Amino acid sequence: MFGQAYKKVIIIMAVFNLFACSVVGGMWYERIDQFIANQFLESANFSTTQENYIRKATQEFKYWNIKNELPEYKKLLLRFRLLDSETRVGEIDEIYEKGIVLGNRSRNFFVPYLAELCKTLTNKQIEEIEIYFDGLMEERRFKLGNETKNYQAALEKSFVRFFRLLGVKLNNEQKNTVRLLSSGLEDARYQLINDRIKWNQQFVTILVLRQEKDFEEILADHIHSLSSEDKNTRTAINQITAEILASLDEKQRARFQKRLGVFITSIDQILAREN
Repeated sequence: MFGQAYKKVIIIMAVFNLFACSVVGGMWYERIDQFIANQFLESANFSTTQENYIRKATQEFKYWNIKNELPEYKKLLLRFRLLDSETRVGEIDEIYEKGIVLGNRSRNFFVPYLAELCKTLTNKQIEEIEIYFDGLMEERRFKLGNETKNYQAALEKSFVRFFRLLGVKLNNEQKNTVRLLSSGLEDARYQLINDRIKWNQQFVTILVLRQEKDFEEILADHIHSLSSEDKNTRTAINQITAEILASLDEKQRARFQKRLGVFITSIDQILAREN
């Protein structure tokens, strides 16, 4: 899970997926430390001491995130909620950039903890992590190879699901907007998988150097280099998002604002419980 734990936000609304589970009262978020820890623990057979360290780190992340980041997520949601028929792609770009900053801050929180953990790894555990990485990439290739829809159709499906999360059922014209604005995009999914495989291989090589004096710096630089973003796709996604939001009819917009209001209320409830 090491690589996935530092995956950057790919599309603007990845920031808000966290709050989809908050609809049930924030219970999922209260267990976010357990969720993250369990993801890390899948990658190798860790000792009891290592497992305790991982759980301690993720618990500290939870409290740090609630105190420092949730208020920022709330600001972002409030800003998103105010978008109307005059929405422009520049506004979506700004929200996206803020999402990137928040994602990077969470990633950076874990870097020192990860460095200390990696210093305690055995050669066998490094081999297990390498096997785990290979399995993740093989699964991703398999799923992509069995995808029955072309790239544009897959993007359309993603937008339909995303806006459904926000309480909006896209009409045919809005679906056509997705198809039209994504028509010029090249399918870079296999290339992204290849890039991740290369990153994973370099990561494992760096782990072998875990006792070297400059290990922490090398590891941090490598983690900061992790990106799964295709710039052309990002541009198209932000444009599609802006145009769909601008095209919402009265009923769609009311549901959109209501759903975001639920997310915001969930954040308020979490903050109230922790303060």
